[in-house]
Amino acid sequence: MKFKVVLVALLVIIPFASSYAQKTVFSREYPRMMTSVRAMGMGNAFFGVSNDKYAAFYNPAGLAMNKSVWSLDLIPLSIGANSNMVSNATELGSMFLSGGGLDTDTIVNTLNGMMGQYNNLSPISFFPAFTYKNWSFGIFFNSYANILTYNKVMPTVSAKVHADAGAVLTYAHSFLSDKSLHIGVSLMGFYRMAYNTTYTAVDIANIDTNSLVSNILENSGWGILASVGIMYELPWLRKELNARVGLSFNDFGYQSMASGLDKVEPTLNLSLAISPNWEFISSNVVIDFNDLLFINGYDDSFGKRVNIGAEIGFWNRIFLRTGLHQGYWTAGAGLNIWLLRINYAYYTEELGAYAGQYADHRHVIEVVIGWDQLKKQPNNRLID
Repeated sequence: MKFKVVLVALLVIIPFASSYAQKTVFSREYPRMMTSVRAMGMGNAFFGVSNDKYAAFYNPAGLAMNKSVWSLDLIPLSIGANSNMVSNATELGSMFLSGGGLDTDTIVNTLNGMMGQYNNLSPISFFPAFTYKNWSFGIFFNSYANILTYNKVMPTVSAKVHADAGAVLTYAHSFLSDKSLHIGVSLMGFYRMAYNTTYTAVDIANIDTNSLVSNILENSGWGILASVGIMYELPWLRKELNARVGLSFNDFGYQSMASGLDKVEPTLNLSLAISPNWEFISSNVVIDFNDLLFINGYDDSFGKRVNIGAEIGFWNRIFLRTGLHQGYWTAGAGLNIWLLRINYAYYTEELGAYAGQYADHRHVIEVVIGWDQLKKQPNNRLID
């Protein structure tokens, strides 16, 4: 009798404990609206550079240092995944997209093979944009999926699917006689959808893909947000190092979200950067302090908010990148060939409450088809 009581207690406690653990893992990841693949290769230390269309999501003032007269990213697609998702993608896809085509025993065996694993698919993003001098306008779609398998007694999957779609306009201008002070602003409107639930093996065997899509569409919201930023090039270090300091206040405004849907929190971000250039070689070295007011995310770990990165480019065609993101090493590379631009990044995301607790290794690649008309750069200075 005592054994039966203990067994029943374990059957009740284990699923609740596992559920709490998976919710903790899902909630600890630092939330972002959009992420630049170039930036992730640099440890996501980009608030002191942000001289492309991603200025809208980092520091809008960086667009004033854009090196193009105009550019058009016509077909820009990014896709990323963690190591577990790369290994389990086929099995997970067959389970959730089969529409009840698999038997329960097959699903149980599959889930047992990935027990305790955190599977992440992010980002899947599409961000076409047109930039002309200090202006940039783009439309974006960004989504991710997190899947965690737990509870050996009754194999269960917790799934969180999230998607944003919207448009963003950015403008930046240079001030002072030497144009060393840059100020920028961005305005963004977006629509958000999400779905967060758990499935047993029986649920997955009887899943209805049509109802799944309907549930995602029902849990939605929208928002209109603005970001402002400044960037100041230090006069005594400008010629040799192009040293600068940046400050931005991102994502403040109005949001209307369904119950349980995550809102975009505002952040205050500080950055220090240098960008020395030599003939055909360009470089950036950046250190960022993100969310100085500890508003974003679900913890107050300072280590998760410090990023350091470096980038070196050759002939504006080949780029190598590295950095430290939340205390973990990152690496990246870029290649520009006529109408084609490819960026790759390897990085680690901290899922725990503090840097160094729960590392999740990820890969992401971006492929862009578009046009870019560069400014001339005599004496390594941009023509305004």
